[in-house]
Parts: sequence; structure tokens; C-alpha cells
Amino acid sequence: MGTLLPIRHPNRDFFIVDVADASPRDDLASMEHPVFSLSVKPDMRELEYTSSNGNRLRVIPSGNGLATIKDKDILLYCISKLVALKNAGETITPVVEASAHEIMVSTNWDTGGKSYQRFEEAMIRLRGTTLVTDIRTGGEVVTTGFGLVDEFTVERKDSAGEPSPFGRLSRVRIKLSNWMFRAVDSLEVLSINEQYFRLRRPLERRLYEVARKHVGDKDGPWRIGIEKLQAKVGTNAPLKKFRFNLKEIMRDGNLPDYGFYLDGDMVIFQRLVGRESMKTARSMIALRPDTYDKAQAILHAAGLGLAETEAEWNEWTRAKGVELETPDGAFIAFCKQKVASKPGRAMAAARQGEREAVQLGLLLDSAATGGGNK
Repeated sequence: MGTLLPIRHPNRDFFIVDVADASPRDDLASMEHPVFSLSVKPDMRELEYTSSNGNRLRVIPSGNGLATIKDKDILLYCISKLVALKNAGETITPVVEASAHEIMVSTNWDTGGKSYQRFEEAMIRLRGTTLVTDIRTGGEVVTTGFGLVDEFTVERKDSAGEPSPFGRLSRVRIKLSNWMFRAVDSLEVLSINEQYFRLRRPLERRLYEVARKHVGDKDGPWRIGIEKLQAKVGTNAPLKKFRFNLKEIMRDGNLPDYGFYLDGDMVIFQRLVGRESMKTARSMIALRPDTYDKAQAILHAAGLGLAETEAEWNEWTRAKGVELETPDGAFIAFCKQKVASKPGRAMAAARQGEREAVQLGLLLDSAATGGGNK
């Protein structure tokens, strides 16, 4: 079972900035579109994506690969700090200065020696990844290629606290691209749950972004086809593996504020209330991912929906006060019984059998008379 990352810095304020409003923020454009790689290894693919409203996006890697969704943590810090300053009435520019330690603590990174190296590598990927897109930020379109970060400068100090080209990275000066800065300056952002930084899997983080953008604070569900979702999140996993990954994440239930479930080739996202889990929200008994596949195959032939059948089974189980030792087997048996008892199902089967018998009889007659032989 997938677990959350630990809370590495429990005794800190979320962002160490001298303003009251310091909740984390994410920009709408990269929440909507697959700007960041989900790979944990260098990703040298060139990505292309066209949204449902016709916006096009090309993401071109540098020699160090595409910027990853974990690298994005640094951008989220910058976005959040600028929004907090703007909300406090201060004038903002594309430049953010901070200590590397402050950014790491704010985004729940480990602060060991290797993290500083990882931080620099992330900055290089953010600077090197090139975007070509007609996605507007602040009402404007950029007609040239651009990076997520225009430039960055680092300061290093040795163990004595003196400047040294071979010392540990101490401070960083980051200049956001005009495309990214316009989104921030126009407040084209959404607040995100700080538990986002505890999500271990890159796909979990991307699914949270999609849910936050499309479900938001609405009570009703948001539906998307699994192949469209596959393209929207930017995964390079084949569809079968992507479906399996979704079921694992669905089972673990780690997404803050939102949950989702699969109904055939549709993925349904839903906002959760308070501390309830997706299982609680849907009053569901936990089932294995492969159980859903088996149930879907059984129900599909009879034109029955998986979500409706599962909800009915849960209600029936609660009403009867049944305690199940093997819920997966019990649900499959329920599906089979439902298919067998569906009105018209027996008659349809009889008619199908009659047609098959007639066809078989014709074939036997033909064989007996040598029909079809010249």
C-alpha cells in the first residue's frame, strides 16, 4: 500500500515569509495542462498536448531532461510567496530570493546534503525545459519558446560561512518566465492543500492538481474518459498500466480533499467533506483492483453499470448487517446474481439459445445432404 511522505518539519510555519496569507498556491495553466514530467528518471521525451478547447502545448527537454513534477515544488514556493506578497498589498516582480533551506522546509523536502544537489539539478531542468504554447496567461500569448524559469543565481558558503564556489548552496535568486509571472500577477492561481507535498507518487500529485482544478469546491462529480485523463496528466505509461496505477491510488486514498473511482472507461472525481475518505463518501467496502475488472466484465454483457451495482451491493450489505470475510468474492457473486435476475435476461438467453440451435440444425442438415460440396 502506498504511504504518504512523513511530515519532515513539524515545527515550522508553512512559508517563512513576513505576511499573514501564506497558503500554498498553484498556477491554473500547469494544473490544466501536462507541463511537468511524472518520471523519476531523466525524461528525454518531447511532449505534445492539445486540450479540449484547442490549446496546444509542446514541452521540449534540455540535455538534462524535462522538468519534473517534484521540481515544480520550487515553483510552487515562488508562486505562493509572490501571491502572499501581492495579497498583502506589496508590488511584486518576477524575482524571488530565498535560502535553499527555506524552500526545502516549506515544501517538505529532506534537508540533507543530497537534497541540495537535487535542488540544483531541479533548477537546471526548470531553466532548460522549453515550452511552446498558445495557452494564455494574463490574457497574453507568447509566440516564442520560453522556459519556466528565465534565470537563476546561487550563492555558496563553506563550513565557516564564507563564500566559496565549492561550498554548499545557501541562497538562490530565481527569475520566473514572463509567462509564469503573468499568471501569478493576474492571480490565475488556486490554493492547494499543504498535504500535497506529502504525496509520494508523481501521479498522485498530478491527479490532485486535475481534481483541484476541475472539481474545486463543487459538490457534484466531474467525469473524464480514462484515455483523455491519461493524456491530461502526461504519463508515458501504457493504458493498461495507467488503469492499474489509478486503481492502486484509488485504493490507497491518499489524495487530500478529493477522491475518484473508475466506472468502465470513465474516471469520476468527487470532493470529499471533512475527514471522510472516498470509501466513506461512497459508502464502499474496500475491494482489490482486479475485482473491479472481473465485475466489469460480468456486468458489461448485461448492460449494467459498475458504479451503480457496487453502490447497490454496499446498501444491501449494510441493510442486512452482513460481515464479509471475503468481500471480493461476495461482490463477484452479487454481480453474477444481478445479471442472472435482470428482467428479460432469461428470455434473451432463451432466444439466443434458440437461434443457435436453429443455426446448428441447418449446419447438420447441410452436412448430411452434402450441401455446399461441388
